[in-house]
Amino acid sequence: MKPLPAVGLASSTLQLSDFAIKILSKEHKLFQPTESETPENHVVLQDIANHFYRLISELDRNDLKKLTADPKRPKLSEAAEQLLKLSDEIKELTTPLIDSVLQAQARGSFGDPKWQTGREALLSVQKKKDISALKKKLKHVSVEVNTSLLLALRQYLEQSAETGLPVFSDDDAPHVHPRERWQNQAMDMIHENSWKPKNKKNVEEFSKLVETLIQSENEARFRSDLFAKLQFPAMNDRLQSVPEPFEGSYEWLLKSPSNGCQKQKENNFLDWLASTEGQNLYWITGKPGSGKSILMKYLLRNEQLFPSLEAWSGSSPGIIAGFFFWSSGTELHNSGCGLLRTLLYEALQDMIYGPLQKDPGVIQWLFADRSEQSLSYGGGMHDFTFADLRRAFELMMSDVSKKFFFLIDGLDEIEDFPTEVVELLRSSTKRDNVKICTSSRNSPAYQDAFENRPHVVLDDRMNNDIRAYTAHLFDEEERFAHIRNQESPDQTVESIVVGGLVKKACGVFLWATLSAEFLLQSISEADDLSTLYFHVEALPMDMEGLLTHIFQSLDRVDLEQAARLFRLVNAHGYPTLLGLSFANDLDTASGVKAEVRPLNESETSARLEQIVELVTVQCRNFLTVFEAGVDPTTESSDEEDLDQGKSARLRINYTHRAIRDFVQSARIGEQIRNATGNNKFNSDENWANASLWNLKTLHHDGDSKLPLWNHIAWCIEYALRLEEKDGKVRLTYLDEVGRAGITERKDLINLAAIDLPDGVTTESFLDLAVWLNLGGYVRIKAKDTDRKEIKHSLEYEKVVRKRLGRGGEDRWVGEQKKLKAAYASTTPELYQLLEYYAKAVAMRFATPKPHLDIPEHV
Repeated sequence: MKPLPAVGLASSTLQLSDFAIKILSKEHKLFQPTESETPENHVVLQDIANHFYRLISELDRNDLKKLTADPKRPKLSEAAEQLLKLSDEIKELTTPLIDSVLQAQARGSFGDPKWQTGREALLSVQKKKDISALKKKLKHVSVEVNTSLLLALRQYLEQSAETGLPVFSDDDAPHVHPRERWQNQAMDMIHENSWKPKNKKNVEEFSKLVETLIQSENEARFRSDLFAKLQFPAMNDRLQSVPEPFEGSYEWLLKSPSNGCQKQKENNFLDWLASTEGQNLYWITGKPGSGKSILMKYLLRNEQLFPSLEAWSGSSPGIIAGFFFWSSGTELHNSGCGLLRTLLYEALQDMIYGPLQKDPGVIQWLFADRSEQSLSYGGGMHDFTFADLRRAFELMMSDVSKKFFFLIDGLDEIEDFPTEVVELLRSSTKRDNVKICTSSRNSPAYQDAFENRPHVVLDDRMNNDIRAYTAHLFDEEERFAHIRNQESPDQTVESIVVGGLVKKACGVFLWATLSAEFLLQSISEADDLSTLYFHVEALPMDMEGLLTHIFQSLDRVDLEQAARLFRLVNAHGYPTLLGLSFANDLDTASGVKAEVRPLNESETSARLEQIVELVTVQCRNFLTVFEAGVDPTTESSDEEDLDQGKSARLRINYTHRAIRDFVQSARIGEQIRNATGNNKFNSDENWANASLWNLKTLHHDGDSKLPLWNHIAWCIEYALRLEEKDGKVRLTYLDEVGRAGITERKDLINLAAIDLPDGVTTESFLDLAVWLNLGGYVRIKAKDTDRKEIKHSLEYEKVVRKRLGRGGEDRWVGEQKKLKAAYASTTPELYQLLEYYAKAVAMRFATPKPHLDIPEHV
């Protein structure tokens, strides 16, 4: 049975009331953290304001509350009607508090003594008697809410007795919502104690029970916020980009050595995993491209490991988590913070929602200061530092009742805190309840740290896997059929091609795959065994030489196309495949001309097939396609679900770090720039066009809201980059962004999920331009825009900036550097110009017109 709507509405109402009473009370101290620096007054006050906004928004989204907007709503019970009325009253009482908090924030100055209570801050802008009066009103209304909730639950009990409706659900059932569990407990106590809403003492007893509901709701909100803060959107992208291991490869690692080599026996992976003798770190190393990441993907959650893990963990529950460093990815992919956020997130998900079903209070334990800040004033969601995360990670591992197994790939790709991370791994594996398998290149720093630990040098062991892979590849190729007819006992495809590639690869799997694919692309119907022999012999043995050999095989047309794609990927990171197809368009004005509609299936398929062909042939497999945004540890049994939205998840990046370094080297980079006309090619112009295409073709999945903000923000960012280069405002382009993102999608728009107050809507692109301080665009548009639209934009700017507060823009424009700079700039004369044009024409004659130069535009 789901929680009753009345319980949800009462809970939201009382959470808002309870928080307001805390802030108004001299007894409620603002929590001062012990493990990190105490936040400044203005930060605390902004957190308070943000929490008020959030609680009001949650109250407005309540199902019962939404019914009030429906003129045909069914008749509600007396208790429900009373709760709706009280929720409005609480909202009216608390909404002005936000203004008072922000006024106190504005009055404060740097270096002020830390306020000990919210009341102390409010006294700088309000009278003591007004604060006390408001607090008294809130307490009175809260009692009425408790009374109405008691009435609602009692009426449900009585109705259930008459009609036979179910009263309770199974408290022990998995994933029972805390509100449902509380509801069961409340109705049981109401029935057992015969509590009545007209009995003051009964209401007081019931109110104590309601306090536990509010506490559990606040704790659940903190857990949800903390998980959201640990997680980052691209968390699994590196794991997804690593190719699946070829069938049968790497199995040797999970078998006992067949010869009598004592060193191999000591380094046997499963023996190490099962051992309780204290050697708790295993190092996988090898040359670049030897297949370390593929092996780590093969090991992550591999069921063949479980018996050995269980032998080590004994009766203790085991937790498995993994992280893959990625220098070609986002900042978090190659940072110590990204590592610890991922390991903490995966481990805690496993503990709370996995088989362990551990008390979710473990999150409050690990992040005690943040939990107290959250409960005290709605804070605790500031950015993590490496030190914050390390404390929580070490505290988690201190729980010796559990065993932790972590797989960490690509240590050599870390860019911040490398020394601290290596030291953390070494100190962690001194614990008996922690095992870590890590991989890196065989550089001196990692040799010194790990050489005396159990380890495997991958390129020493890969020959058989390379042989199996290349043999399979050539067996599947139909064009080899006529060549196989030429085989003799002394000369076969196996001996000449496969054997030659295995020998030259020297255990480097990437070398073998690139060489094999290159040979397959190069072969023709006229080739014979002798030609194949010379092709293989011509391949350089070192990776740098091989990449140069493949790159130089490109003819002029292929080189020009490949160079365009390389420059586009270099400029973006790892874009979506569909986005790259838009960016590759030679007509960089095609996005402006395009319709505002999703692509149909055939259009999408045609674009994807074309760009995949270019990546495979013209780019010689230097780039690879993978599916991002999917949890690789879960599988769906519904094939349709797997296909839905897949095109939006397909991304592209360099096949390997060694290839990226080669393409971005000075020597090859110059050739690539020359092939694209050097300065004639402007990647920002191409990506501006692609961003508008993305915005216009955004698929609407039936939800009442459409998340357009990220696409709009990138359109603006690229327009600002182009404006910076030539001084010309992209007026036509930005107008089209407004049409595609706002004018034609008013019913669907969900800009930034800002939770704008009631009645405030995004009407036009000018609203965004004024809010974001796009000075050039605003100066051009102001003269010819209707004054009502200008007035709306000025009001919109005030409301949204107030709503976001200090630093709130980071969530919306943090990635877009030019947009962030525009937002932070101060141009009072621009607002004077807008105020001038917002006046009626007759009134303008009495006001001098501010002078601002009108920039060039295209």
